Amino acid sequence: MRWWMAALVVGAQLVVGTLVGPDAAAAAEVTTLREAAAARGVQVGSAVSASALETDPAYRDRVAAEFTTVTTENEFKWSVLEPVRGRYDFSRADRIVDFAAAHGQAVRGHTLVWHSALPEWLTTGTFSQAELRDILRNHVQTVVSRYRGRVAVWDVVNEPLAEDGTPRDGFWLSRLGPGYLADAFHWARAVDPAAQLYLNEYSTETNAAKARGLYDLVRDLRARGVPVDGVGFQTHKLLTSRLSALGDVLRRFADLGLDVAVTELDVRVPVPADATELAQQAEVYAWAAQACLAVPRCRSITTWGFTDARSWIPAQYPGWGAATLLDESLGAKPAYRRLLAVLRDWQRPGTGPVAWWRLDDWGGTTASDASGSGHSAAVSGTTLGWYERQPTTFALRGDGAGTGAVTAGPVVDTARSYTVSAWVSLTSKTARRVVASQDGTARSAFTLSYEPSTDRWVFAVPLADSAQAGVRTVSSTSVPAVNRWTQLTAVWNAGWGRMQLYVDGVLEMTGPPSGQPPATGWTGRGPFRLGRSSAGEAFAGGISDVRVFARVVDAAEAAALADAAVGRWTFDGHTGDESWFSRDGFPRPEQVGFTADRAGRPARALLLTGTEVIDVRGGMTLWTDRSYTVAAWVRLTDANRDGRPDGAGDQVVASQDGRERGTFQLQYESDNGRWAYKVPVTDAGPTGWPTVESLAPAVAGRWTHLAAVWNAGWGRFQLYVDGVLQGTSATTTSPPATGGLHVGVSMTGGRLTGALDDVQVHQRALQPAEITALATP
Repeated sequence: MRWWMAALVVGAQLVVGTLVGPDAAAAAEVTTLREAAAARGVQVGSAVSASALETDPAYRDRVAAEFTTVTTENEFKWSVLEPVRGRYDFSRADRIVDFAAAHGQAVRGHTLVWHSALPEWLTTGTFSQAELRDILRNHVQTVVSRYRGRVAVWDVVNEPLAEDGTPRDGFWLSRLGPGYLADAFHWARAVDPAAQLYLNEYSTETNAAKARGLYDLVRDLRARGVPVDGVGFQTHKLLTSRLSALGDVLRRFADLGLDVAVTELDVRVPVPADATELAQQAEVYAWAAQACLAVPRCRSITTWGFTDARSWIPAQYPGWGAATLLDESLGAKPAYRRLLAVLRDWQRPGTGPVAWWRLDDWGGTTASDASGSGHSAAVSGTTLGWYERQPTTFALRGDGAGTGAVTAGPVVDTARSYTVSAWVSLTSKTARRVVASQDGTARSAFTLSYEPSTDRWVFAVPLADSAQAGVRTVSSTSVPAVNRWTQLTAVWNAGWGRMQLYVDGVLEMTGPPSGQPPATGWTGRGPFRLGRSSAGEAFAGGISDVRVFARVVDAAEAAALADAAVGRWTFDGHTGDESWFSRDGFPRPEQVGFTADRAGRPARALLLTGTEVIDVRGGMTLWTDRSYTVAAWVRLTDANRDGRPDGAGDQVVASQDGRERGTFQLQYESDNGRWAYKVPVTDAGPTGWPTVESLAPAVAGRWTHLAAVWNAGWGRFQLYVDGVLQGTSATTTSPPATGGLHVGVSMTGGRLTGALDDVQVHQRALQPAEITALATP
């Protein structure tokens, strides 16, 4: 089941569009999902049951009224179509296809090739490889041929990947080898050239190994001429999901020239569900819808069932349910009303960037434009793939000579107000290092660069498109640091005739200086360059997250652009990562609760009872052999000082895995009742754990702010409690991490009982003033 929706993702942050209808009276007349979707030009649908259509008039009427497309829930699965070899039963599939035709609905055929739901005669048969390939070809072509022109979209292959992104070792791969996948698409296209052919997969809605494996698979298939038209993202989600990365993932696949769709959306809830949980479920549905609407090639959103009376969730996940839009009596739940509002009223924010290159592209040679404006940049002299800012995120690496990226044409009118922002890590100061520029005819219309003669960051705007014209500049007051990620924001205010330069979110210079006439801008009609100027001056180091705005960015927004967190989990009713990196947490077990935060707001902090933990999956979150900071608000339920020497009563706030032990632990220690920050000497053997402890015992029932800081250059670590330094270690080392971050547990246990709020991590040692700011209630 599905419906269409979309969202604009800014970094890891979901920028919700404005909910304003073009005409209030017309918007009020839109009362069904079908009406809202039709006006927006997207498909909204659900998986439906043939038996329910036949026997339940209320169900049948709701399907006809609400959806523009229907998906066969089970009726096209092989075990249903051909339970006995050579004897097809199309009666149930026909009922759905005929119903859709009668009600002006498109049909999504699910699914032709799957490792599951296969008839016993097929799975137990002793067929040769050649025989089995003929059986598969005959099945695909028989089914597609029968419904040619009547089924608009086919999920040709379903779930071909394992969790690590490698090919799933299922029935078809083990019997036919990897070629079966391409064959299925070719066979389907041969008998129905007009049908849209999709590959459908689950757990690919975030930037993790499985999504990257899917990306590599479809890119390879397309390169070999396999007719893959689109990719379906199933999106079976938990109540706590934020879908932080979904919009970005959809965009990445759309940039390959593919259509994308949300194909099996549901949001399961522990039952019985209360009003707070249903309200949060509604937000998850809204996030999915907004993510789709923000990506022009996202064609549809389908939910996997639309009424709790016929949902698959309770049987598959005991203790869970209430996963759909309507209750068991077909009454509208908050999720339905929220989805209707998004489909009817959502609009793309009008003040976002006109170009936005994250520069963490999975493809390597093209920097795609995340703004949706189509300003992709061709990468030359290097590839996108330098791991920086965070271990699992790419950046553009400039060598100071031939590297860079360039668009096909101009991005912004440089005669008008504009802003350019970028994260940079300078590795060499031996020459002028250009971060960004846009070409004119004779020179660049602006440059943002490092200037070696003054040892400063510089934003420069020539007075005219002439080599002889003067240049207006503003420079940083601070000296650029080498091998440190720094955020630069350059602002040209055409109405004011002034330039501004922010470094790490702080305004460092406005110019021209007092007494000089205002600067004048002119339109550079050439391409925009990343890591390079038209004169060939190239950047040496890393460049990430470059954004261009056709307006002035104010001080508050410049500070937000400079947010240095590489992970932030606010736990505002979800476990999503609200940083640029979109590394959502996954609860174990799936059911996790929320409680009031330190301001007393309900359901705005994570509640842990000693059984639940949060894993940040997808690889390492921090380089623990480099400087880092981990901070969190925590409230212990019980400061149990049981004094057991094995530390069995310890309660871990946060840790990150090494090979044999955690690379650090921020925790409550039961033997002395104090907060502690521990870093092992090595990641092997019975080595010690140098520790810094709090000066006073922990207090149960009280919100406390903890900050653990490792300074690699100094070789020491520090613990802060409520913004106050508690102690500093002797000189030591910090072993490199090899695994993921955990909240509420370590590799060896120590589960937390209490509440957590605003957990964040930084890939640098925060300064005392910054920690004090974090610790301010």
